[in-house]
Amino acid sequence: MKKVISILFVTILLASLQGCGGSAKHGENHKFVGTFEDEFGTQFTLNEDMSTSITFKGAKEYKGKWSDGENHQRPYATIEYNGDPNYYYLRDNYLYRYKQDMEEGRCKIKIAYK
Repeated sequence: MKKVISILFVTILLASLQGCGGSAKHGENHKFVGTFEDEFGTQFTLNEDMSTSITFKGAKEYKGKWSDGENHQRPYATIEYNGDPNYYYLRDNYLYRYKQDMEEGRCKIKIAYK
């Protein structure tokens, strides 16, 4: 009986540890993939194929691209808007308008993934 309980415990432990990998909610290969909304109600969708959709509260939608660097190694993502590939910066659940603001942690816009 102890052997069965031990095997069951180890199986449950391994299954729970396996589930602790990357979050599928934000994408399997990219930590920024997913849909989030900023504190002003603008909805951003970052897709696995590096395309993005930004929907403003007035239902205006913009399609563009996003990037997190070569081999997805950058700790932040840039999001294109109005032809500017570095219009938004996304890092640690905050959106920034300028790289310097992101680096200094100021003027951040709180976001929440859905």
